[in-house]
Amino acid sequence: MRAHVEMIHEADYVWHPAELPGGQGDVLEQRFSVDEEDGSCSLMLSFATDWSRGAGVPHADTEFFVVEGSMEYDGQRLGEWEYLHIPKGVPMAELKIAAGSRILHWREYGPSTFDLGADRAADARGEVTITNPHLLEWTSTLERTPGPMAPLYIKMLHHDKETDFYTRLIKAPKGWAEPRLPHHPVFEEFFTLSGRTASVHGDSTAGTYAFRPAWIKHGHYETLEETVWILRCDGVLVNLYSTDTWIDWGGTAENYDPETQSPIPSTMPVRSRTTGPWDPKLA
Repeated sequence: MRAHVEMIHEADYVWHPAELPGGQGDVLEQRFSVDEEDGSCSLMLSFATDWSRGAGVPHADTEFFVVEGSMEYDGQRLGEWEYLHIPKGVPMAELKIAAGSRILHWREYGPSTFDLGADRAADARGEVTITNPHLLEWTSTLERTPGPMAPLYIKMLHHDKETDFYTRLIKAPKGWAEPRLPHHPVFEEFFTLSGRTASVHGDSTAGTYAFRPAWIKHGHYETLEETVWILRCDGVLVNLYSTDTWIDWGGTAENYDPETQSPIPSTMPVRSRTTGPWDPKLA
């Protein structure tokens, strides 16, 4: 189980030596979210030097998304916002990443371990895929299942048809708003690539990250600029809505001023100082 992380900006994460077994080069990672039970994690990688790793087999479902810079897979160059997916246990070719690049990296259902030169695992499913979103058209959410009252726009990067796990780009035009409070039966994770959105949790600007486990309520959004997120879910994203929302949190103050020292509910998630302090009136 991963913890609920809401609106932490990448500037507030600590850099660590990256866990990329078998690779050659200097790389640091920011650990946005980690599942200590199975090794799943969401990372930002920063490459101080050129980096490379030979062909082999990952022990986790693996994704790379170029935020800045470039990488080369099996001789094919991938530039900004291009995406690479390698299913767990499926052999991948040599990977090279240029110095100065920043790469979003996810490992799902497994740890960072990697077998150089190994053969395909007996239980592996699928094949390696490369997606260039610049070649895809934006699809309106109104053409899909019911959800937001105004359309969002989607570019699908990866969709596992057996589990319905997906990674996609979501675009919201300036002024898009969702006044209801949604929650979902699957986890929802996003990183803001561009734009700015106001919400009950504070403003989300480029570089802002969130991970919401299933059934976590969130929302009251309004885009202040056209905004693009990269978003992941571990199943079908069904929108379940609450309206006329409220939070009941109170008591009789004995030795503090409730106007200046109001307690924070234990259900509040981890939060970034860049986003700003909690406002009890909004929460």
